[in-house]
Amino acid sequence: MRLLCLFFILLCLGSASLYAQVVNIESARMQTDSVRFVLSNDFSFRYNDNDGNYIFEVSDAIYTQLKSKDFRKLYFFLANFGLIRSKGEDFSNNWLVHLRFNYRLTRVIRLETFVQSQGNQLLDVSGRHLLGAGLRFRAIATERVRLYLANSYMYELEISDALNQNFYNHRNNTYMSFSVELPKSKITITNILYYQPLYRDISNYNISEQFKIEVPLNEKISVNSSFYYYFDSQTPGNRSQYTSTFYIGIGINI
Repeated sequence: MRLLCLFFILLCLGSASLYAQVVNIESARMQTDSVRFVLSNDFSFRYNDNDGNYIFEVSDAIYTQLKSKDFRKLYFFLANFGLIRSKGEDFSNNWLVHLRFNYRLTRVIRLETFVQSQGNQLLDVSGRHLLGAGLRFRAIATERVRLYLANSYMYELEISDALNQNFYNHRNNTYMSFSVELPKSKITITNILYYQPLYRDISNYNISEQFKIEVPLNEKISVNSSFYYYFDSQTPGNRSQYTSTFYIGIGINI
């Protein structure tokens, strides 16, 4: 059954490319409440040369999660890098670092604070730095199905190398996270949707979404396939931009 599902995923997404500009942090936090420490790394590499015309692709994402003994405090760190290059020209060049602290206020409500820094040299917003805080609500939490809703405030610094300008913004951050683990096969399906409008102009917003399927091969190794989408309704260049990516990779969990 697992081999059949894996074959189907590879068949559907066999032409996938590497990594997206935006990595949804929530997908890396899909751990059970009984797990105190998690360390995981996803790596992908490709080099193709056709008579001197080459394409070089590499991506790596590492994250770790640590909970206190009473499970009230959670510390989370994530870093990733993605590059696609051909003959000295970059078709994708992005990175992200994220640090988050999560504190349980009640059985269903948690306080979250976070800092984040990310960059993409190919978009109008070449650098983005965030500082935020808010609340996270657990709507459904069964053994196999989880649904979380959250809302927070973000202070944002956008850097545009193309315009040689910096922009300071106040944004609202709302997200919904859903995950389900299929019985017997233990295949996990996750979907996370973010909506981030400016407080002064809600027509200026960012949307990002990740749909992910993870197929475990054994207790330590899994194959995962993801679709990422990011949309910026109004960049510093007064235009809209989007990016979408299919991704297939190997995951190692410790």
